[in-house]
This record gives sequence, structure tokens and C-alpha cells, in this order.
Amino acid sequence: MKKTSLAILTLTAAASISFAAETTAPKVIKATMPLAPKANFNFLPELVAEVNGKKLTKAEVLKKLLGGKIPQGVTQEMLVNATKSMATQFVQASAILDAAIKAGFKPSAELAVKGFNDYLKTAPTFQVEQIKKGLAKQGKTLETFIEKNKNLKAFQEQMAINSFFSKEVISKIKVSAKDAKAYYDANPKAFETPADPKDSMRASHILIKLEEKSDAKTKVAAKVKAEKLLALLEKDASLFEELATKESQCPSAKKKGSIGAFTKGRMVPEFEQAVVNLKTGEISAIVETKFGYHIIRRDAPKKSKKQTFADVKDKLQVALKQQAIEKSLMAFVKKITDAAKGKVYIK
Repeated sequence: MKKTSLAILTLTAAASISFAAETTAPKVIKATMPLAPKANFNFLPELVAEVNGKKLTKAEVLKKLLGGKIPQGVTQEMLVNATKSMATQFVQASAILDAAIKAGFKPSAELAVKGFNDYLKTAPTFQVEQIKKGLAKQGKTLETFIEKNKNLKAFQEQMAINSFFSKEVISKIKVSAKDAKAYYDANPKAFETPADPKDSMRASHILIKLEEKSDAKTKVAAKVKAEKLLALLEKDASLFEELATKESQCPSAKKKGSIGAFTKGRMVPEFEQAVVNLKTGEISAIVETKFGYHIIRRDAPKKSKKQTFADVKDKLQVALKQQAIEKSLMAFVKKITDAAKGKVYIK
């Protein structure tokens, strides 16, 4: 439930810059403006924060925050903000964990495994797939991940909190199809795909690319290839998207050759004129530009389209439930933190 503040991220990034204490005699610097004083931790009291009998000391803050070293470029304001954020997070996290334990969710390896598996059962499919893909990139699986982490104190505590949240907040939130339909009807523009801009054109192409310094032999070979593709299309125009995907040397090949809609002046003159001369669905002869040889198809303009409720129902329910969960969790956490009456002593 912890959120890393921007200040802490800034400090962490700055920590990668090595710096050494000055060991030589100070140099005389001429300046028209006084130099800003170097950032320091002198503002920190010995007791930084406390809640429910737990204490965060200055020594612990220095150890956790860059080992107490201050990288170049870190200002006093950044340092104060970072330590205040750390202290606030300490109070919040401690209060929440205490509440979870009091409710019967004591951190343990057994609870960590159960909590993680329960999450996988209830989480949206796309979230679980994202986790699997992320782990796969590291050569891990869900099973190896939980086996490695179940005995870690921090993981056990997080799973205890998650289980606590699940019982007290998440399990109580329901979003019905009726709720989703009400949102759908109240926000019609959110489900519309806009039409192409007025006076725009839409096209797809197959590009056989040429470099500016290509020799005559390369140009001939490129044109011969373009001519062979055009011959195939003259026999069967329906092959256009397949050939664009396989043969085009433009990034638009990933979109079956489509370059979308564009207005006058956005394309090189030869390309634009070719599109202007085509009717919707027609395919051009070979068009030469500074980029190479193109075979162009003019496409129908895209009209405004609205997704049906059936198209978005499932995803909309998931999204609305997630919003409701986040809102409820924020209120729940605030209630627990306020009741704990934790204190931060940084001025």
C-alpha cells in the first residue's frame, strides 16, 4: 500500500551519481550571488515519527534514505519532502499492519501463500496475465515467485494487509451490469470513436524502400520487386493487406499498410497527388518518392462509431469496480491512520 513519493524517486535517481568528500583546500569562487547552502540532515529530530508504540528514529531514516549521504543537486527542500514522505508512510503502514494483525491477519508464510493465491483468483484476468509476463521475462513463474518470497518478512506483511483489505473492503464492493449500463448511458462520448477530420484523406501503402545514395542496380531491383507485387494485386486486389504486412518496408506494415488519415501538405507531393487521383478502394500504379517505390490504396474515410454496451460491458464493470475499490481503500486507510493518532515530528 506504500506509495513512493516523487521526492524519494528523485533522490534515488540522484544517488547513482557518485561524489566524494573534498580533501583539497577550498578554492576561491567569485560570484555575484551567494551560493546556496549544502543540503543537510540537521533538521531531523532524533525521534522522527511514532505510532502505536513503534518508533522511526533519525538513525533509521539515514540508513534507509541513501545511507545518509546527499548526492549533488539535492536541495534542502527535496530532502525535507523526502523524509516527511518516509515518516508519513511509516505511520500509515504501521497503523494498517497493526489493524490487520488485530483483525486476525498475522503475517506468516502460510498466510502469504494463501493471500497471494486468493488475489490471483479474484484479480482481473488481464492483471494476472501482466504479472505472468513480467515474471516470465525474469525467468520466473507464479509458483517460483511465491516459493521464493513466502518467507520474506516484508512480503508476509504485505499479504497480511492485502488479505485484510480484501475482507474488509474489496469483497464488499459489487458493480452490476445495471451500474455499468448507467455509466455507459451517462457518458456517451467516452465510447465513441471520432470520424476522420474534415478534408482529410485515408490511405494504405506498400513501400519498397530506397536510400538516397542507392546505386542504379539497387534501384532497378527495388522497382522490379514493386512491379511483381503490383502484378499480384492486379490479379487479386484482396491480397493488398497480406502483401503490405509481409513485404512493405514501412513501419505501417504492422498495421497492414495503413497510414491512417492525413490532411493536405502532410505527405510528400508525389504521394499526396497519387491519393487525390484515386477513388476509394482503388490501387495506384507504382509511385516513386524520395523514400522509394510505393503502391498506394485509397481507403474509405473513417466514420464516427459508437461501441455498443455489449462490446464494453465486461471491461467497464472491471474498470468501475477498480475505481470503487481505490476510493474505498483510500477512505479506509485514512480512517485507520487517523484513529492510530500517529505523529511525525519533522517541522
